[in-house]
Amino acid sequence: MNAGRRRTSVVLATVGVLAGAVVAGVLYLVGIAWLVAVVAGVVVGGAAIVGLRLTAWRLLVRLTRGSAPRGADQEILDSVLEGLCVSHGIPTPEIRIINSDSINALAAARTPAHSAIIITTAAIDHLERIELEGLMAHHLCRIRRGDAAFETLAGVLLAWPLGPVGWLRRPVMARVLPAGRSMAADLEAVSLTRYPPGLLSALMTLSRQSAQVPSPTVAALHMWIDEPDWGINDTLRHPRLESRIAALNEL
Repeated sequence: MNAGRRRTSVVLATVGVLAGAVVAGVLYLVGIAWLVAVVAGVVVGGAAIVGLRLTAWRLLVRLTRGSAPRGADQEILDSVLEGLCVSHGIPTPEIRIINSDSINALAAARTPAHSAIIITTAAIDHLERIELEGLMAHHLCRIRRGDAAFETLAGVLLAWPLGPVGWLRRPVMARVLPAGRSMAADLEAVSLTRYPPGLLSALMTLSRQSAQVPSPTVAALHMWIDEPDWGINDTLRHPRLESRIAALNEL
Protein backbone atom coordinates (compact mmCIF):
# COMPACT_ATOMS: atom_id res chain seq x y z
CA MET A 1 0.00 0.00 0.00
CA ASN A 2 1.48 3.36 -1.02
CA ALA A 3 1.54 6.53 1.06
CA GLY A 4 -1.65 7.99 -0.43
CA ARG A 5 -3.68 4.86 0.27
CA ARG A 6 -2.23 4.58 3.79
CA ARG A 7 -3.26 8.14 4.57
CA THR A 8 -6.75 7.49 3.23
CA SER A 9 -7.09 4.37 5.39
CA VAL A 10 -5.90 6.25 8.48
CA VAL A 11 -8.40 9.07 7.88
CA LEU A 12 -11.30 6.65 7.43
CA ALA A 13 -10.33 4.62 10.49
CA THR A 14 -10.00 7.79 12.59
CA VAL A 15 -13.43 9.01 11.53
CA GLY A 16 -14.94 5.61 12.31
CA VAL A 17 -13.33 5.38 15.74
CA LEU A 18 -14.35 8.92 16.69
CA ALA A 19 -17.93 8.47 15.49
CA GLY A 20 -18.23 5.15 17.28
CA ALA A 21 -16.71 6.47 20.49
CA VAL A 22 -19.05 9.47 20.58
CA VAL A 23 -22.14 7.32 20.04
CA ALA A 24 -21.05 4.72 22.58
CA GLY A 25 -20.20 7.39 25.14
CA VAL A 26 -23.49 9.20 24.75
CA LEU A 27 -25.52 6.00 25.00
CA TYR A 28 -23.64 4.90 28.11
CA LEU A 29 -24.13 8.29 29.76
CA VAL A 30 -27.89 8.15 29.20
CA GLY A 31 -28.09 4.78 30.91
CA ILE A 32 -27.74 2.22 28.13
CA ALA A 33 -25.88 -0.95 29.12
CA TRP A 34 -22.20 -0.67 28.26
CA LEU A 35 -22.19 -3.73 25.98
CA VAL A 36 -25.11 -2.40 23.96
CA ALA A 37 -23.45 1.02 23.79
CA VAL A 38 -20.21 -0.50 22.52
CA VAL A 39 -22.00 -2.59 19.88
CA ALA A 40 -23.95 0.47 18.73
CA GLY A 41 -20.71 2.45 18.56
CA VAL A 42 -19.04 -0.21 16.43
CA VAL A 43 -22.01 -0.29 14.05
CA VAL A 44 -22.11 3.50 13.73
CA GLY A 45 -18.34 3.71 13.30
CA GLY A 46 -18.40 1.10 10.55
CA ALA A 47 -21.32 2.82 8.83
CA ALA A 48 -19.44 6.14 8.97
CA ILE A 49 -16.40 4.60 7.31
CA VAL A 50 -18.40 2.94 4.55
CA GLY A 51 -20.63 5.95 3.96
CA LEU A 52 -17.75 8.41 3.78
CA ARG A 53 -15.72 6.18 1.51
CA LEU A 54 -18.60 5.69 -0.90
CA THR A 55 -19.93 9.26 -1.03
CA ALA A 56 -17.06 11.73 -0.44
CA TRP A 57 -15.77 11.78 -4.01
CA ARG A 58 -19.25 12.11 -5.49
CA LEU A 59 -19.99 15.00 -3.15
CA LEU A 60 -16.82 16.80 -4.13
CA VAL A 61 -17.55 16.35 -7.83
CA ARG A 62 -21.01 17.85 -7.31
CA LEU A 63 -19.54 20.77 -5.39
CA THR A 64 -17.35 21.70 -8.35
CA ARG A 65 -20.50 22.07 -10.48
CA GLY A 66 -18.97 20.44 -13.53
CA SER A 67 -21.03 18.95 -16.34
CA ALA A 68 -20.52 15.97 -18.64
CA PRO A 69 -18.65 16.82 -21.87
CA ARG A 70 -20.50 16.70 -25.15
CA GLY A 71 -19.75 16.92 -28.84
CA ALA A 72 -16.23 17.92 -29.84
CA ASP A 73 -15.10 18.30 -26.21
CA GLN A 74 -16.06 14.72 -25.48
CA GLU A 75 -14.31 13.43 -28.59
CA ILE A 76 -11.08 15.23 -27.71
CA LEU A 77 -11.05 14.05 -24.09
CA ASP A 78 -12.05 10.49 -24.96
CA SER A 79 -9.25 10.31 -27.49
CA VAL A 80 -6.62 11.58 -25.04
CA LEU A 81 -7.77 9.34 -22.21
CA GLU A 82 -8.03 6.26 -24.40
CA GLY A 83 -4.42 6.64 -25.42
CA LEU A 84 -3.24 6.96 -21.82
CA CYS A 85 -5.57 4.60 -19.95
CA VAL A 86 -5.79 1.67 -22.34
CA SER A 87 -2.07 1.52 -23.03
CA HIS A 88 -1.18 1.62 -19.31
CA GLY A 89 -4.04 -0.42 -17.84
CA ILE A 90 -5.50 2.53 -15.90
CA PRO A 91 -9.29 2.65 -15.30
CA THR A 92 -10.82 5.50 -17.28
CA PRO A 93 -12.12 8.24 -14.96
CA GLU A 94 -15.32 10.17 -15.45
CA ILE A 95 -14.87 13.61 -16.96
CA ARG A 96 -16.61 16.84 -15.95
CA ILE A 97 -16.00 20.25 -17.49
CA ILE A 98 -16.37 23.75 -16.05
CA ASN A 99 -16.84 26.83 -18.20
CA SER A 100 -13.84 29.03 -17.47
CA ASP A 101 -11.36 31.25 -19.29
CA SER A 102 -8.56 29.84 -17.11
CA ILE A 103 -6.74 26.59 -17.85
CA ASN A 104 -7.04 24.28 -14.84
CA ALA A 105 -8.01 20.77 -13.77
CA LEU A 106 -8.34 18.56 -10.70
CA ALA A 107 -8.93 14.90 -9.85
CA ALA A 108 -11.34 13.51 -7.24
CA ALA A 109 -11.38 9.83 -6.36
CA ARG A 110 -12.38 6.98 -4.10
CA THR A 111 -10.27 4.39 -5.90
CA PRO A 112 -8.68 4.35 -9.37
CA ALA A 113 -11.86 2.66 -10.62
CA HIS A 114 -14.10 5.30 -9.01
CA SER A 115 -12.68 8.67 -9.97
CA ALA A 116 -13.30 11.83 -11.95
CA ILE A 117 -11.23 14.53 -13.59
CA ILE A 118 -12.73 18.01 -13.66
CA ILE A 119 -11.24 20.22 -16.36
CA THR A 120 -11.98 23.72 -17.61
CA THR A 121 -13.17 24.54 -21.12
CA ALA A 122 -10.12 26.77 -21.59
CA ALA A 123 -7.84 23.76 -21.14
CA ILE A 124 -9.65 21.91 -23.92
CA ASP A 125 -9.80 24.95 -26.20
CA HIS A 126 -6.30 26.36 -25.79
CA LEU A 127 -3.92 23.50 -25.01
CA GLU A 128 -2.32 21.54 -27.81
CA ARG A 129 -3.10 17.83 -27.75
CA ILE A 130 0.34 16.93 -26.36
CA GLU A 131 -0.12 19.53 -23.59
CA LEU A 132 -3.61 18.25 -22.78
CA GLU A 133 -2.23 14.73 -22.64
CA GLY A 134 0.41 15.84 -20.12
CA LEU A 135 -2.23 17.58 -18.02
CA MET A 136 -4.48 14.51 -17.98
CA ALA A 137 -1.53 12.21 -17.26
CA HIS A 138 -0.71 14.30 -14.18
CA HIS A 139 -4.18 13.69 -12.76
CA LEU A 140 -4.24 10.04 -13.72
CA CYS A 141 -1.05 9.64 -11.70
CA ARG A 142 -2.60 11.42 -8.71
CA ILE A 143 -5.51 9.00 -8.93
CA ARG A 144 -3.28 5.94 -9.32
CA ARG A 145 -0.98 7.01 -6.45
CA GLY A 146 -3.92 7.41 -4.08
CA ASP A 147 -3.22 11.12 -3.59
CA ALA A 148 -6.52 12.15 -5.17
CA ALA A 149 -8.52 9.93 -2.78
CA PHE A 150 -6.75 11.40 0.24
CA GLU A 151 -7.13 14.97 -1.02
CA THR A 152 -10.84 14.30 -1.64
CA LEU A 153 -11.39 13.15 1.96
CA ALA A 154 -9.37 16.07 3.31
CA GLY A 155 -11.47 18.48 1.25
CA VAL A 156 -14.81 17.06 2.38
CA LEU A 157 -13.88 16.51 6.05
CA LEU A 158 -11.75 19.59 6.71
CA ALA A 159 -11.63 22.25 4.00
CA TRP A 160 -15.38 22.33 3.35
CA PRO A 161 -16.53 22.57 7.01
CA LEU A 162 -13.80 25.15 7.71
CA GLY A 163 -14.72 27.19 4.63
CA PRO A 164 -16.14 30.16 6.59
CA VAL A 165 -13.06 30.21 8.87
CA GLY A 166 -10.31 30.99 6.40
CA TRP A 167 -7.69 31.85 8.99
CA LEU A 168 -8.08 28.38 10.52
CA ARG A 169 -8.63 26.40 7.31
CA ARG A 170 -5.26 27.11 5.78
CA PRO A 171 -3.00 26.03 8.69
CA VAL A 172 -5.13 22.93 9.26
CA MET A 173 -4.92 21.90 5.62
CA ALA A 174 -1.22 22.75 5.47
CA ARG A 175 -0.67 20.40 8.39
CA VAL A 176 -2.66 17.56 6.84
CA LEU A 177 -1.58 17.65 3.19
CA PRO A 178 1.79 16.09 2.31
CA ALA A 179 4.33 18.32 0.63
CA GLY A 180 5.68 17.40 -2.79
CA ARG A 181 2.60 15.56 -4.04
CA SER A 182 2.28 17.74 -7.17
CA MET A 183 5.94 17.38 -8.07
CA ALA A 184 5.74 13.60 -7.68
CA ALA A 185 2.69 13.45 -9.97
CA ASP A 186 4.50 15.63 -12.53
CA LEU A 187 7.42 13.21 -12.68
CA GLU A 188 5.16 10.16 -12.93
CA ALA A 189 3.11 11.83 -15.66
CA VAL A 190 6.24 12.39 -17.72
CA SER A 191 7.05 8.70 -17.34
CA LEU A 192 3.49 7.85 -18.41
CA THR A 193 3.54 9.95 -21.58
CA ARG A 194 7.25 9.42 -22.28
CA TYR A 195 7.32 13.02 -23.48
CA PRO A 196 8.41 15.63 -20.88
CA PRO A 197 7.84 18.65 -23.17
CA GLY A 198 4.07 18.01 -23.16
CA LEU A 199 3.45 18.61 -19.45
CA LEU A 200 6.26 21.17 -19.34
CA SER A 201 4.59 23.25 -22.04
CA ALA A 202 1.21 22.95 -20.30
CA LEU A 203 2.66 24.19 -16.98
CA MET A 204 4.39 27.07 -18.76
CA THR A 205 1.06 28.05 -20.29
CA LEU A 206 -0.60 27.87 -16.85
CA SER A 207 2.11 30.08 -15.36
CA ARG A 208 1.16 32.88 -17.76
CA GLN A 209 -2.53 33.03 -16.82
CA SER A 210 -4.84 33.34 -13.84
CA ALA A 211 -5.65 30.13 -11.98
CA GLN A 212 -9.10 31.36 -10.98
CA VAL A 213 -12.13 29.24 -11.81
CA PRO A 214 -15.75 30.40 -11.39
CA SER A 215 -17.15 29.84 -7.89
CA PRO A 216 -14.51 27.31 -6.84
CA THR A 217 -15.63 25.25 -3.86
CA VAL A 218 -13.29 25.63 -0.94
CA ALA A 219 -13.40 21.83 -0.57
CA ALA A 220 -11.34 21.47 -3.76
CA LEU A 221 -9.03 24.49 -3.75
CA HIS A 222 -6.01 22.38 -2.79
CA MET A 223 -6.69 19.89 -5.60
CA TRP A 224 -6.35 22.05 -8.72
CA ILE A 225 -3.15 21.63 -10.70
CA ASP A 226 -2.76 25.42 -10.47
CA GLU A 227 -4.31 26.38 -7.15
CA PRO A 228 -6.88 29.22 -7.18
CA ASP A 229 -6.39 32.15 -4.84
CA TRP A 230 -7.24 31.49 -1.18
CA GLY A 231 -7.27 35.18 -0.48
CA ILE A 232 -3.62 35.10 0.62
CA ASN A 233 -0.37 35.64 -1.21
CA ASP A 234 0.85 32.05 -1.42
CA THR A 235 -0.60 28.65 -2.20
CA LEU A 236 -1.16 25.68 0.07
CA ARG A 237 1.74 23.21 0.08
CA HIS A 238 1.93 23.37 -3.71
CA PRO A 239 5.39 23.92 -5.19
CA ARG A 240 5.34 27.04 -7.30
CA LEU A 241 4.73 26.41 -10.98
CA GLU A 242 8.16 27.91 -11.62
CA SER A 243 9.75 25.22 -9.40
CA ARG A 244 7.85 22.45 -11.16
CA ILE A 245 8.82 23.84 -14.57
CA ALA A 246 12.46 24.00 -13.50
CA ALA A 247 12.33 20.36 -12.32
CA LEU A 248 10.89 19.19 -15.64
CA ASN A 249 13.47 21.23 -17.56
CA GLU A 250 16.19 19.19 -15.88
CA LEU A 251 14.88 15.89 -17.29
